[in-house]
Amino acid sequence: MLAPLLWLHIATQPTDFNAPKTWETVSKRIKTMYWARNKVADKLSRLLAEAEPRATAAKDPNEFDAAMDDMIAKFGDSHFDFLTKDEQGFYLFDALSKGDKAVKMPNIGAWFKKTKDGYTVQMVLEDGPAAKAGLRKGDVVTTIDGRPFAPVAPLAASIGKTVRLEWMHPRSDGSLQQATGSADVAETQGLQMFLDASRRSGRIIEKDGKKFGYFHLWTMASSAFKDALEGFVYGKAKDTDAFILDVRDGFGGRPEGYGDPFFRPEVKLDWTIGAGGSQKQLFGYQKPLIVIINPGSRSAKEVFSYIMKKSKRAVLVGNHTAGDVLGTSPSPVEDWAYVEIPMVDVAVDGIRLEKNPVQADVQVAREYDDNGNDLYLEKAIETALGKVRR
Repeated sequence: MLAPLLWLHIATQPTDFNAPKTWETVSKRIKTMYWARNKVADKLSRLLAEAEPRATAAKDPNEFDAAMDDMIAKFGDSHFDFLTKDEQGFYLFDALSKGDKAVKMPNIGAWFKKTKDGYTVQMVLEDGPAAKAGLRKGDVVTTIDGRPFAPVAPLAASIGKTVRLEWMHPRSDGSLQQATGSADVAETQGLQMFLDASRRSGRIIEKDGKKFGYFHLWTMASSAFKDALEGFVYGKAKDTDAFILDVRDGFGGRPEGYGDPFFRPEVKLDWTIGAGGSQKQLFGYQKPLIVIINPGSRSAKEVFSYIMKKSKRAVLVGNHTAGDVLGTSPSPVEDWAYVEIPMVDVAVDGIRLEKNPVQADVQVAREYDDNGNDLYLEKAIETALGKVRR
């Protein structure tokens, strides 16, 4: 039964892998692009020298990847990674780099992080196969159709099919609850998967006679996400009493423009076109705004959160952000990997947010309870109610 999985693993590897050549490419880019290459020149040279023997002796991409990951961890910077086709991040970077020509990623609508216990769910996308199967953030997926789980290769063998998953759900008392479920395997470009989820997330929440718009912005990586947010604000959410913008988890991008609807004056426009034609438009949204953050809110989302907090335009609910705010851009390594190098230091009002996360105005101890209830969202709704009742 292991033969098909082994065949797939081999098939995803480059046939012309050359460790010394790959190391020369990657190390040169780090030397010339790393944001603190002058500030910590001695450390940079030392860590590269320590990693070189292991990296150049790598027999396959997995060994090279392991050498890179160990070296990168010693730098201690955000936005520093080496990603192969066996990792989900490769497909996100490929989408950022190539757009519509990017390689599609096998997926079940969830994002995973490899930990000592296996693959832990970091994100469950709205209305995706993982969500429908009952997977929750924090679950550890152990098997797929009875074989060891991984988030790329095993799924690639089952695109268009339904797979059986087994996972462990950690509870607040420290125990683990076993669970199983079925999920359909799709194939989607990495960025499109998050855009689809953001669009699906938009809904109206009704509580105590009030209506709140809710939108989960998974990333700020392209104008399509800004357009999706604005379309929801000015569309379904235009007559709501308050707005809840969820920027938990996901990825960064550029923050410009995402706050525009919430800072514009709220004006209702009526356009009369020809004989009897008309169109109504909302310009700006000035109702109360709640922004939900957590330690997975990173990069551009942290700059956005800082702006919202300083301006007092929004109340931040949840926990603190990640403190991962160095600028980067995907850099391809041949056709089988990407190296992510922190290239730009970022300060807001002269304050470095790297390792200095933005704190929530309203702190919530736990994100989810044992039944999967979203405690951050519940507090955001409670906070919004308090605002509209004033």
